[in-house]
Amino acid sequence: MSLKVIETTRRGFTPKLALDFASLIEKQAKPVYERMGLIIPVITSSTVIVLVEHESASLLDIARTLDIPHQLASQRVKALLKRNVICAYKDTSDKRKTNYQLTEFGIEQSNILMDYLDKADFVFEELNNELGLDLKSLLTLLNKSFETKTLEQRVFRDK
Repeated sequence: MSLKVIETTRRGFTPKLALDFASLIEKQAKPVYERMGLIIPVITSSTVIVLVEHESASLLDIARTLDIPHQLASQRVKALLKRNVICAYKDTSDKRKTNYQLTEFGIEQSNILMDYLDKADFVFEELNNELGLDLKSLLTLLNKSFETKTLEQRVFRDK
């Protein structure tokens, strides 16, 4: 039995291409992280940045700041705890609440991450010039557009 190749050149497959690009960049960033001495998983980078900017945050704070599901934030926090990049402590005003902050090692890792981001800024600026467009602005506009009017609203606009 031979499987038919799915036609992925159609515009309706644009989200798949976006996911493919995200996956490719994550895969390509991994050896860069390793070479720079970063031991954090690429996917946890934004969580580290939240803790750099806020010094301390709960799981709910992280999920809300990154606009990700609580479960995903929990997975990222566990990965960072396992690597001793962050530590957990009970909130003094609410003992049920756990907050997270960078460890000394986590601060070292965040400094390396910031160095990586400076280099990545330059890489993407070069790419923007090469392509003749601003990818970050384009993706930001795309997200805002779909937040304003959902895919469902667009597909069923006549109903």
